[in-house]
Amino acid sequence: MSTTAPGLLLSRTCNLTDFGGCLNVATWQQRLADHAWALWVSEHHILTREQTVCDNYSGAPFNAPGPTAVYRYGPGSDNGIERAVPAVYGLCVLDRIEAPVTYLNRAATILRPAGLLFLTFAFWDAEGPDVATGHEQRTRIYDATSWTKLVREARKAGFQPFGGHDWRYYGNKLDDHSLASLVLTRR
Repeated sequence: MSTTAPGLLLSRTCNLTDFGGCLNVATWQQRLADHAWALWVSEHHILTREQTVCDNYSGAPFNAPGPTAVYRYGPGSDNGIERAVPAVYGLCVLDRIEAPVTYLNRAATILRPAGLLFLTFAFWDAEGPDVATGHEQRTRIYDATSWTKLVREARKAGFQPFGGHDWRYYGNKLDDHSLASLVLTRR
């Protein structure tokens, strides 16, 4: 198990020093998700055997925390999940789809009450059109203003922040931008 900085806030930009021995963004994303799951289970006293859902548009290797998971890769891979799941992991989904609010609403319909929503997305400390590395794969890149708006939209969709929010930018981890997380629970 990796070491975690004490008091680590879950919604944040990538900081490889958050976890001991973390050398890249994919490892940071995995360890943050593992930490969020463990904190969620501990705080909500939930032991579940139910499958989680992982929408992985990032292409990075990822093992969804939880007993087992249903993996979906890219648009059009929705396999009609209608039941209440304990967690949804959306990796680089919001920056690659046309309607992030629709994704939030869909996640709210399949998550059980108090369910965990773990999101990651491209983020930078600039404004304007997305010209960062990999922009051709994205519909948008988030900045401080759009991140704040995303939190407001998530609240409207029935979510509340989980695990705290660190608004600092820890520098570029993907050439000229970084990865950020937003961790929420369904009300």
